[in-house]
Amino acid sequence: MIDSTNEKPCLIKTEQGFSIQYKSKFLYSKYNPSKNILTILQNLQVLPGTIILCFSPALNYGLQELLKKIEENCIVIAVEADKNLYEFEEQNVFTDSLKNNPLMTFVSPEKLFALPELISSINKGQFRRCIRIDFSGGTQFYQDLYSKLFQACQNSVAQFWKNRITLVKFGRRYCANIFRNLKLFCSSNNIVKTNKPILVIGAGESALETLLSIKNKKSRFFILAVDAILQTMKSLNIRPDAVICEEAQDIIIRAFTGCSDFYDYLFVSASTNPNVTKLTPGKNIFYTTKFCESDFLSEMIKNQLLTNVIPPLGSVGLSAVETALKIRQDENIPVYITGMDFSYSIGQTHAKGSFHEKNRRFNNNRLIGVESFGSSFNDDAKKIIGKNNNPIITTTTLNNYSQLFSYRYSGTKNLFDVGKSGINLNISAKEIAECDNTNENFTITSQRKKSDKQIEEFILQEKNALLRLKDIFTGKIVLNEDSRKEEIIKLLKKREYLFLHFPDGYQLNLSQDFLNRIRVQIDFFLKILK
Repeated sequence: MIDSTNEKPCLIKTEQGFSIQYKSKFLYSKYNPSKNILTILQNLQVLPGTIILCFSPALNYGLQELLKKIEENCIVIAVEADKNLYEFEEQNVFTDSLKNNPLMTFVSPEKLFALPELISSINKGQFRRCIRIDFSGGTQFYQDLYSKLFQACQNSVAQFWKNRITLVKFGRRYCANIFRNLKLFCSSNNIVKTNKPILVIGAGESALETLLSIKNKKSRFFILAVDAILQTMKSLNIRPDAVICEEAQDIIIRAFTGCSDFYDYLFVSASTNPNVTKLTPGKNIFYTTKFCESDFLSEMIKNQLLTNVIPPLGSVGLSAVETALKIRQDENIPVYITGMDFSYSIGQTHAKGSFHEKNRRFNNNRLIGVESFGSSFNDDAKKIIGKNNNPIITTTTLNNYSQLFSYRYSGTKNLFDVGKSGINLNISAKEIAECDNTNENFTITSQRKKSDKQIEEFILQEKNALLRLKDIFTGKIVLNEDSRKEEIIKLLKKREYLFLHFPDGYQLNLSQDFLNRIRVQIDFFLKILK
């Protein structure tokens, strides 16, 4: 019997072409190797804007035929997970016509897991869907891997359009808030570091039990709380060392009502509502979430106008965990989390006394009750078993956040969950009572920014660029058509904030309608910069 673990792919001649024998299996028919895949392609309808994942192409049967069929804005990506098969293809099959085709990409086993990121980087709005085609029997050796990879690629395409929806709704506000917060950057702290154990408190139901248990031990932790739990902590007289906020909407100011003197530091996203950052300018520590791929954000980060960059995680709770891991002096400092439930019980969506619960009470009437039972019975709600073996309610969005948490932080050294309820986050659990420490030589250090000169120069630069654009649009600056087009592209290329919130703003175009809309935005941002 052949030891299939050491077996190499072998080319086998059949009646109507070649097949491959590998690991004691034929990867194509023994009689007509190309028939099956050609039949699939013959019946395949490929819509414009499709990414076609060709799993285990092996002898490349059908790839040429597929390339002839594809519509506008489509690409073909050949993916091979098996190292032996990939090397066999390289040595025996790859043709220059395929390798040099701009619509064709081959992905090796070493680059397999980078494929979703590759799709994200090349997707500028032209791709709307992702399909898979199994080209050979080679997929049977890695069925689970190919399925997960396909799902990840689908999610990558879907995420682009989810982000687009967010940017259409909030993109202008995010950018406007950055510019409104600019002048506060100078008076803010740049970074905080601590060797004190960090307790991160989210707004989920489990937070309340944890807070009650540390009421007399709060000095043993550096407490970092999300904005929504601040009211609860104020009512319990448990003062956090720091609060984190990244909400751009006006409503978030209610979370800080009567609490602006109840913390020492405010970790705040550069795009956060400026009404929050103005409350305590000397306490702000700005960080940056790169909410879109854009030249203007990249330039501001490169020039250190925007600092402390963290990924756009979508949840202030996740941002709090990310921040906690960054501010500990080293990975030996423990970080404890609670209130990261990503779920709720029937009638109760957040910790008692939290901003969200108070807001619900404020808005209740005969038709809208305090308990919010409706959230437990909407179409997206589903019942699952939580980490304490009790039934809980979650949603697709909340569950996605929990999965992102697990993916990003599972295996992180000295990260522990002390919350008693919610979804299992795949990190070590610990009793809060076990988190005592005897070391009293704790330090908390901070560093202030030095100069506002760079910020002033940036504001002046943007004002001058916007004024020049305005003069070109209004005819005060007269240029020939080619020079006018070149100048507009040059000025807009690094100022996507003028159009990224347009429904079609994922790429610059010079249609008159597009430019007319930009003209309106110029006045809006000039007013802010003045």
